[in-house]
Amino acid sequence: MRLRNTRLHVRISALFLSFVLFLLSVSPAYAAKTVDKSKSETAELKSELSDMEKELKSLDKELNQILSQIKKTNSELKKVREELAIAKGQEQAQYESMMTRIKYMYENGSSTMLEMLLSSKCMAEFVSKAEYFSAITDYDRKLLAEYNAIRETVAANEAKLTESQEYLKTLQKKLVSKEKTLKDKITATSAELIQKAKLEAQKAESEANKEVTPIVPEKDPVFNKAPATTNGSAVSYTEEDVILLAGLIECEAGSTNYDALLAVGAVVVNRMKHRNYPDTVYGVIKQPKQFPPATNGKLDRILARGTKPLCEKAARDALNGKTNVEDCISFRAASSGRPGTIIGDNVFFF
Repeated sequence: MRLRNTRLHVRISALFLSFVLFLLSVSPAYAAKTVDKSKSETAELKSELSDMEKELKSLDKELNQILSQIKKTNSELKKVREELAIAKGQEQAQYESMMTRIKYMYENGSSTMLEMLLSSKCMAEFVSKAEYFSAITDYDRKLLAEYNAIRETVAANEAKLTESQEYLKTLQKKLVSKEKTLKDKITATSAELIQKAKLEAQKAESEANKEVTPIVPEKDPVFNKAPATTNGSAVSYTEEDVILLAGLIECEAGSTNYDALLAVGAVVVNRMKHRNYPDTVYGVIKQPKQFPPATNGKLDRILARGTKPLCEKAARDALNGKTNVEDCISFRAASSGRPGTIIGDNVFFF
């Protein structure tokens, strides 16, 4: 019996692909966050599946070796049985031949043998005939002893091979049982991986579609001038985060006024630190109904063209904790008349 390792590998790959597709079907911002959150658990499940697949291949090899040994043992056993049958036939033929001679020489009476001896014309012929009868008897005894020895040897080999065959069959049953247990475990682990993917995808989709209402004081403060630039706590980021934030900054504040650029970047960082918003640059920028350039194609066009160096500097400074809007988490066009801190063409508020 051969194991279907190739089909099993394809099945595991398909299951993991389903996991990825479930995650990609939800909001990109929360999908990325969900992948980070469950990365360790998913890696552990994949590692278990890989280990079990290796063990299954090892079992397949071991089982094939045992099946080969069983086949070889059966062939040897067949040969031994044939030899035993031949030996028994020769023994029976020799026995019947010997009995015929004995019957002829003894059952017809000792006088027949005696007459044959006495019919000798001389002593030499008498001795020759006596030696002939003795040689026949010795020959029969010798052949009988040889065939008995052959029969005992072949019978012993047959018993040994039969015992080996039974042992190999027992070992085969154990391996088949172990194989079934391992396959069941692989199936269960794969099902767990898919179920986890579905739950995480559903959770991410729910979070992505949830409306976020920023906390706004009953009365917004009005600033006559922008607060001083300060250095706060940095956030974790990658170079891809810098480029993405620089692109949004350019969309929302142009590309020449550093203070205005920094203010937009600081708002994004403040949201990353706030409990009501995602904790990644991607999550904040791509959150539905927050930054229009992220969904109307403007941000994509700027990223494709390449961001301006000053925007990248403002983005990097903001991610490293630099801010000129204190804890503000929102901004609008200054022309909207919204109270707050005006920096460049935007007004910033809590």
